[in-house]
Amino acid sequence: MHSNPTRRGSSTRLAYNANGLRSVPLDEAVRVLADTGYDGIELSLNAQHVDPWSFAPADADRLHRVLEETGLVACSLATGDPHLLSELPFEPALVDPDPAERARRLDLLQRGVRIGVRVGVPLVVFSTGSRHPAVPAAEADRWLDEGIAVLLDTLHAELDAAGLPRGRTVLGIEPEPGFHCQTNAEVAAVIARTGSEDLWLSQDLGHGVVVEDDPLGSLARHLPITRHLQVEDIAGRVHAHLVPGDGDVDFAAVGRVLGADGLDGWISVELYDHDPVHRDAARRSREHLTRFLPSLSRVVDLDAAGRSVQAAHR
Repeated sequence: MHSNPTRRGSSTRLAYNANGLRSVPLDEAVRVLADTGYDGIELSLNAQHVDPWSFAPADADRLHRVLEETGLVACSLATGDPHLLSELPFEPALVDPDPAERARRLDLLQRGVRIGVRVGVPLVVFSTGSRHPAVPAAEADRWLDEGIAVLLDTLHAELDAAGLPRGRTVLGIEPEPGFHCQTNAEVAAVIARTGSEDLWLSQDLGHGVVVEDDPLGSLARHLPITRHLQVEDIAGRVHAHLVPGDGDVDFAAVGRVLGADGLDGWISVELYDHDPVHRDAARRSREHLTRFLPSLSRVVDLDAAGRSVQAAHR
């Protein structure tokens, strides 16, 4: 069972999801985010950056070189591109009534897990997909649990083969509006059923605003099982990702929930439909979040002090 992670002061780091920079190659995306002041990049399975069917060791080596060059960290791998398997978004799902279709999704996620371990990300994130109206929730739960068991086996086998310790990479479930698991509590129930130390919650602040009755309360209650927090702004509880500061989300209140120590992990901006203005979106997001989230502000202050000390010794 999960224990509360150790909360360390100034441990929160800020990343940006690469699915918001699809128009540029992955190495350029890394450089853009480093230049904009981010600490990390959330990799994304897609044809432009990390193609699950063609991503090769040479691609991983190239990624490692640019990460080392820039100091950026690959903090997670998101597997939720809507059209990797079908023209219908996010289909087929892990809870599809057709076993062959469930197997197609499971194969894709297994590829993501293997790539995640080889690249060295600490977290691979997936979602459940939508449940067909005729499928009982209990049946979907059973299929989901079976799929997760396979993913955990794949994760452990890949870590063992690489000589890496268990826990070096873990899995995260992201709630998504309209999916079988769309709330933090629904994901928490899956984690409790599984009982695995290698399965965590990947919260999405905007998704919580859309579907949760008390999004800030849910954020706070589920922090002990959260490894990652995606953020974006939301207007009118409509599921459309906006630059933080452009919608209704009270980020000062979010900052109070997270507190001065913040999340013991990563906060990642996800603006998948802002690619044409990715530099401006990344810059404005960082400025807004570091203004209202105390843990990020402390990190920025400490980094600035560190740079000043380094400059004084040149």
